[in-house]
This record gives sequence, structure tokens and C-alpha cells, in this order.
Amino acid sequence: MVDENIKNALLEIGTEEIPSSYIEPALKQMEQIAAKMFSSLGLKYDAMKTYGTPRRLVLIIENIAEKSDDKIEEILGPSLKAAKDAQGEFSQAAIGFAAKSGVTPEKLVIKVTERGEYLSFIKKTKGEKTDKLLVIIFPEVIKGISFPKAMMWEESGLKFARPIRNIIALYGKKIIKFKIADVGSSNWTIGLHAYDNSKIKIDSPENYVVTMKNKSVLVDQKERRYKMKRSIGSVVEDIGSIIYDEELIDEINYLVEYPSAVLCAFDKKYLDLPSEALTVCMKKTQKCFAVNDKAGKFSNYFIGVKNGISAYQKVVKEGYERVVAARLADAEFFYRNDLKTGLSANVEKLKGVVFHKEIGTVYEKIERIKQIADLFNKEFNMQINSALLEKAIMFSKADLVSEMVFEYPELQGVMGKIYALKLGENPELAESIEQHYLPLSASGQLPSNKIALLISLADKIDTLAANFSIGLEPSGSADPYGLRRYGIGFIRIVMENLPNQDLSEAVAKVFEFLPENVKSNPRTKNAYERLINFLWQRIDGVLQAQGYSSYEVKAVANESKIYKLKALGSLQPKLNALQNAIKKGDFISVAAVFKRINNIVNQAKQQNINISQTINESLLSNDAEKILFICTKEIKTKIENYISKNEYSKVFDKVLDIKPAIDCFFDKVMVMAEDESVKLNRISLLNCIRTIFAGFIDFSALQ
Repeated sequence: MVDENIKNALLEIGTEEIPSSYIEPALKQMEQIAAKMFSSLGLKYDAMKTYGTPRRLVLIIENIAEKSDDKIEEILGPSLKAAKDAQGEFSQAAIGFAAKSGVTPEKLVIKVTERGEYLSFIKKTKGEKTDKLLVIIFPEVIKGISFPKAMMWEESGLKFARPIRNIIALYGKKIIKFKIADVGSSNWTIGLHAYDNSKIKIDSPENYVVTMKNKSVLVDQKERRYKMKRSIGSVVEDIGSIIYDEELIDEINYLVEYPSAVLCAFDKKYLDLPSEALTVCMKKTQKCFAVNDKAGKFSNYFIGVKNGISAYQKVVKEGYERVVAARLADAEFFYRNDLKTGLSANVEKLKGVVFHKEIGTVYEKIERIKQIADLFNKEFNMQINSALLEKAIMFSKADLVSEMVFEYPELQGVMGKIYALKLGENPELAESIEQHYLPLSASGQLPSNKIALLISLADKIDTLAANFSIGLEPSGSADPYGLRRYGIGFIRIVMENLPNQDLSEAVAKVFEFLPENVKSNPRTKNAYERLINFLWQRIDGVLQAQGYSSYEVKAVANESKIYKLKALGSLQPKLNALQNAIKKGDFISVAAVFKRINNIVNQAKQQNINISQTINESLLSNDAEKILFICTKEIKTKIENYISKNEYSKVFDKVLDIKPAIDCFFDKVMVMAEDESVKLNRISLLNCIRTIFAGFIDFSALQ
């Protein structure tokens, strides 16, 4: 039984089938727009929930207040001086302000502000009833949703992902009446497409989800996902196990309103094809899942997910099997042809594949990767067989022009590895063809194969250098060539596999391998410096993704940037030591002290004061500055020694040791003394403390 005192609201936008990738972003927008409007109108509620299917976007707002909050506004009028004339009577300004506020001047009150005394009026506005506000809110929610691609289908010009066919708008049992895109709101919706086109009446928001479920429409995407997994599990349990693909499950979840799994099979002859090709073929063409048998071996069974209850299973099964058989026949044809052609012939074809119109062909890129990989191999003593490396690079992009990858681009690298093994190539070489594309995402798996690792580095840095040289670096949120991902991948590989190397000069040399037309491009000016800055932005992101705070990363990165790409592997140990030190000591006060030191030294530099690198002991008159000088001398050599040995924890211990002497110095000593020589000597002492940690850490960045 529904509690009559509960007032929930429901908005369902019924549409033609929306692309699956549009739905989750649309639901987030619905909630954000509604929440913002509820807040601006002063309308309270307990919770908002969104549901989505291919044919409906749903917003439910729970336990809404009966009306919006009363508003109290204080409106300032003329100043008190301007409000009365010489005789003490209200001026025209005061009378006009009172009339505008709907009261007599005597009803106005005096408001004391920073600028003086003013007449003011306290305006009280009663809250509006919720049903009247929902008439405003619901249409704005619908109009406010944006999509990657939208369409117009009627005269009002409203743009939406797909045509709107019906709208439910309820507050309790009451219909919120409005019209949008020539569709009037109501309390009814349409059932499961192709099964039940009858109207379904919704008597209250509380009953919506259950009513739709009883009509075989699971509007709750979490429930629908669970139902799909359970249905798949039940049909496959006697055969083996599904090869789960969470990405495909997410996609299908927004392609159906009531998922029912269908067990199908293809001809066993196609098991001669690589399982990777079979899996992708079934996924891309029919959104089907591959299945392993009970022994864990790839089988000829697969699972489709139909939209609707478990009716007409035989017809659906035959349809899936017919289409998949045709696609697998095509895949078999592509596979046999690719093996006949071989990888060497494909390398020649890459001469006709343009990587970028200004940068050249993929074949030319391969030639540059050879040069870069050879440079890195020698420069960093990676000890990779040069002949094997060169052949691996030649074959690394060969599958891009294969028939299988042309049909299924997702298989780039994968098919190259398979073809190389089938054609009798070195297994390490074959593995490198697939792995050199890694990582595929910011947090993805890195190459484990040493040859692949080197090719990946060379490939990524060539792409970055070339694009920066022709002015195609990312800006704002725009990154059409995925350079941020390339940068993150490059940095992660370096930090994990070449932690103690200095890549600065090697990366600079990469620009020398670019085509002449690129090197002579005016946009090449400062491209190296811009690339280094870009890579440091990625380094900051990589470190923060590992759990370090932005302030900790900034403190270490600010000083490390001067070394460009030297010993990036030292960043994590420094950060770990810093985190441990923060647990032991008050580094917030350390940050404040070093900010003060930096400010004094920087101000002196701005005034063109010549700061000496040596301290004149004879000018040290105050005990506090003498003690600080002695402490500074004592720790300087020790800290330099600790840093050279990567004993970073000991460095931070010394920081805590010297801090009391610095505090005492600032308490007892006037840095800006009247005697110019004393002042300069004290500034030099502070600068000496700062330079001890130069290139190691910027304490002033901590918070």
C-alpha cells in the first residue's frame, strides 16, 4: 500500500531507440539539471534516482516538500543622507523606493553597511507549490540534456538523441501538465518494444519500477545487468563458462529492456581460426559472448542476448547462428589470405599508408622508430640483439594492412603476433608486435617483453615529437590524436624500466630524425621544451594516480623539472620518504618557514641585489644567526651525501633538525638590517639554506 503522505515525482522520457553510449551521460545530466533547479528554487527533497533503457530516460525524486522554502530578501535603497531633505522629510528617492517595495517610507528600516547607513526593505516571498514548480522544472530537464549527435523531427526545433514519443510527469498521483516537442505529458507509457505496444498506466511514482517489471521492462539498469548475468549463467552451466567481457555486458545492458540469454553454436571447423578473432567477430557483429568448455578450452558455443522474455528462442537462435556463420566464413577467408600474403609483403604496402599528411607514411615512421630504438638501445645499454630488434620493428605495423585488421581494427597487434608465430618467426619478436601498443589506457598493462618495451618507447616518442613539431599538441580538453595517452604510456614505461637513466638528450635527438619538411616547420621552434613541459604534466598525473597528494607531487616535481627527464625513477622514493617524514614531523610549519625564505630571497633578486654564494662569518653578530650558520655548514655536506646515495629519509630528518635554528633566527634576527653588508650577508645565509635543497624538493609547495 502506498503511503498517501509521501510525495514523490516521476519523469519518464519515452523515445525511439537511443544509442547505448548516450544513455549514462544523459542520466547524469538529468540528475544534475534537476538538482540545480531544485536548489535554485528552494525546493527540498530526500533523494534523486535515475534509470535508463534504450527507449526511456527516467528521473524519480523522492519525498519532495509540498512547497518551496519561503524567501527573505533584504533590498537596499538610497543612503540615509539621501533619504531625507534638510527639513527631515523623506526625499523623492526614499518615497520612490518605498513605493517600489509596496510600503510607506515609515515601514523601511535602516541598514548599517561598510559604506554607511542605507534604507532597506525586507521582502518576504512565500514558497510556491511543488506541482507548479515541476511544470517549470521537467521541461527544462528535457531541454537541457545534450548528446554527441542530436536530431530534430518536428516543427518546434527541439534537439534530442531520438524522437520523443511519450512523457510521464507525475507528482504523487497528479499529472504535471506540459507539452514539449508536440508531446503532451501524461501518466502512461509504452511497454516492451516489438512485444507489447499497449499503453501502461502508472498510478504513482512509487509503483513505476514494479509496474514496468510486471510488463517485462526492467528500467533499473543495475537490476537489468544482474538479470543478464544470471540468464547467461543459467544457459551455459551445462556447457562450460562464458568468456566475460564487462565492456560488452555494459553495452548490451543499454541495448535491451529485458535481457534473455540464448545459447547458440557455430560449425566446429571455424575453431581452426584464432580464438581472439572468433571472439571479436562475434562481439562486433552480433554482440555475442564466446564460451569455454568445462575443460577451459575455447568451444564452438556462443551466447546471444535477446530483448524480451524467453519466447521464440528457436527462431532467435537460428537468426544468431545464421549471421555469425556468415561472418565467421568471412573471417576465415581473411585469415587464409593474410597468411598467404605474409608479413614482409605487408611491410611494403605500408609505403602507401599515410600516418599524417605532414609527417609521412607509416613505413617512414617505422624507419624513424628503427633509428630511435637503436639510439635508446645503445644509449641505455639495453643489450637487445640489433638484428632481432630491427626485424621486430619492421613487422610491428605489418598487420595494419591485413584483411583481418582492416575488418576488425581492434585486432591490430594481436593478429600480427598470431601471423608471426604461424609463419615461424621468433616468439619474442611475435610477442613484441602485440605488446608494443601497450599500455592501451592510462592505467593499463605495460609491455613485459623487452623488445616490445623498446619499440613502444620509440613509437610513442616519435609520435609525440612529430605532432609537437607541427603544432598538434593537445589544448584544453581537445586531444584528437590521443597524445596524452602516449605521454602517460611513455612516462610509465620509463619510470618502471629505465628509472636511473637521463632521457633528456636522447629525446632531443629524436627531433633530428624527423622529416626535413617537419624540421623546417616554424612550429618546430621550442617543440622540445614544449614536449618536456607536456611530459611533466603527465608525470604529475601519473604520481597523483598512485595516491600521492597534489601538494606532495608539486613539492618534488617543482625541483626535479630542472633536470628535464633525468632519473624519473627517483620521484617515487622521494615521495615515499616525504610521506613518512610528514608522519613524524610538522611539515606544515616547515613549508611556512621555507615560503618565508623563498619570499625574502626572491624579493632580493627582483631588486637586483647580488646574493653572494659565501657567508662572511665576521658579519655574523647575533647568536641566532651564528647558530644557524653552524647548523647549515654541518648539514650541507651530509645532505648532499644522502641525496647522492638516494637516502632520502635521512634528508628529511636533517630538515627537522635544522628547523629550530631557522625559527630562532627569524625570532631574534632582523634580516633587513640598516647596515647593507649585514643585510646582504643574512640574505646570503638564507639563500644558502635554500640552495641545499635545490633540485631535491620545494618545501614551500607543501600545505
